[in-house]
Amino acid sequence: MIIDHYVLHMKKLSLLIFILPIFYFTSCSYLPEELPTTPGLVIEENADYISLTTANTDNRKAGIVFNPGGLVDPHAYITAFEDFALIENRMVLIAKVTSNLAILNTSKASSIINDMTDVNRWVVGGHSLGGVTSCIDVFNNPDSFVGLFILAAYSIEDLRDSSIPIISITASEDALLDMEEFSNNNDNLPDPLRINAPIDIPEEGTSGMTVFYQIEGGNHAQFGSYGNQEGDGSATISSIEQQELTFNVLKKFMDCNEL
Repeated sequence: MIIDHYVLHMKKLSLLIFILPIFYFTSCSYLPEELPTTPGLVIEENADYISLTTANTDNRKAGIVFNPGGLVDPHAYITAFEDFALIENRMVLIAKVTSNLAILNTSKASSIINDMTDVNRWVVGGHSLGGVTSCIDVFNNPDSFVGLFILAAYSIEDLRDSSIPIISITASEDALLDMEEFSNNNDNLPDPLRINAPIDIPEEGTSGMTVFYQIEGGNHAQFGSYGNQEGDGSATISSIEQQELTFNVLKKFMDCNEL
């Protein structure tokens, strides 16, 4: 048991060792492409988050709180998540984190929603490093969330006994996600359910399981809207197509789990 704890501690330490040089030696973040001016979409922000709502936001539905990818400006995810506000009538909060590194604010999502009184249920998610951070937040604050989604990411915490629905979405042309680490850390998630299309998600829900879905032709950066990312693979579909596929599978995932 002591040895297992030591190994886990070293895994987390190695992640921080990898991240901290980025924090200290670069101030460059990936900036968003042109921000949307979508009719009906209300974009508001403060020091902690950007909120997406409409006049028809239904606070009975689970809201979405999202952690951005490492060194990616949070505004770069507005386009990717606006349909959850416009079509699904959900409240969406995109977290603002220190130096655009969510790992430096591992409880940012849970702290944000603690101050929200209109919405009582929340699904947390994140892209890349933001997905890793979302898993840490769920591990430390298991009662704060009713669902978890991770985009091009994995969990370094043991969530195998988590009862909330979890979905992991990757892209076939992603050259930035370490697939060896991804595979090794899948053991930290509940039993896998691999699907080829949103229709494959069971109507009765997926509590106690992890849904795995790969977007064919997508890459790492197109989960957001910030242009090309150094070292990434070349996508064979557009960012609009990739984000639409992400929306469709997440919508089905949340509908089937009554979120």
